[in-house]
Amino acid sequence: MSTRRPRSTSTRTTAADLRERCERLESLLKRTLDSRARARAELDHARSRLRTAGDDFVVAFEAIDARNDAAVAGAELRGLLGHDLDVDTTLTVATEHLLARFRPSNAAIFLCNGRGDHAVAAYGTNDISRVRAESSLGIIARETCPLLGTEPVTHVFESGLEMVTVPPPGGGVLVGRRAILCNMTHRGERFGAILLLQDESAPWQPNAAEVASAIGSVLGEQIDRITRIVVQRSSQWPGGTSDAE
Repeated sequence: MSTRRPRSTSTRTTAADLRERCERLESLLKRTLDSRARARAELDHARSRLRTAGDDFVVAFEAIDARNDAAVAGAELRGLLGHDLDVDTTLTVATEHLLARFRPSNAAIFLCNGRGDHAVAAYGTNDISRVRAESSLGIIARETCPLLGTEPVTHVFESGLEMVTVPPPGGGVLVGRRAILCNMTHRGERFGAILLLQDESAPWQPNAAEVASAIGSVLGEQIDRITRIVVQRSSQWPGGTSDAE
């Protein structure tokens, strides 16, 4: 008669131990995977924060560069103008400064009277003669410049046609041109505007709007100073009686 060998206690214990070990390993593996997932999420969050901080630093440095460029441009023009009280000389120097700063742009300077009427007072050419630009400049002087207000504002137009509602026949010189238009103000009073026209294929230099605004502010300050001194002198009675009389 055959006999069956009973399963040993050691074998049953080993199987139970294996199951328990597997369960512990599974639990340990689950915790490890969860910890790894949390660490990866934290790493991704840290990278995102670093990218955001890097972007903030880039924006901050770009803003600093823009202010520095604008301050330098304004200081250069103020140094060139000095204490000259001649309007024609002032406008000539300012136009040459604009052309040097914004090459290859064409530059126009508008002056306005007490009623807010604007007219072209100076023009510097790169590739558009004043004769060709005259009709377009006239429309901008009548239609656009009076809308600038008295705050230091600079407008950048990717298309010069955006500046006017009724362009000259054929679009004039505004077709295919980008533009910057900023006012010349000082002490809450507008003295005119600066216009820069440039071919659309040529990108603006970095910080172009800020530099144009700084030049406009310095030019407005200079014209204000000239106006006040000239008016003060003209109000004095020429050849008046002396104290000795």
